[in-house]
Amino acid sequence: MIIFRYYDEEARVDHAWYDSSNVVYSECEDKVDELKVLRVVFKNGATYVYKNVNVNDYLMFMAGGLDGSNGKALNKFIKGKCEYEKVGDTDLAQLNAQLEYYKRVKSEKEKKEN
Repeated sequence: MIIFRYYDEEARVDHAWYDSSNVVYSECEDKVDELKVLRVVFKNGATYVYKNVNVNDYLMFMAGGLDGSNGKALNKFIKGKCEYEKVGDTDLAQLNAQLEYYKRVKSEKEKKEN
């Protein structure tokens, strides 16, 4: 389940943080009329990049598939279909700092709009 999502319009990157037993974060490059590049960070910090992700498969992953599990949805809709590679580990403290930053940015943006 997504706990926070921020779409960076300038960079065209979709950032999402999850309340999941295995997945902490994902980041999807939103290329118009192209297949997506998805980066997924797991609870242990392991980070994988999935290439040529279909937008519908990405949306099913974000939604947690039919049973609400992002990890199962990743395996079903993306991992079995897309080329992927481990790209190292992500510093989870830095990822949490990024979450707090985007929460502030989103809050300030909403205040300006109201």
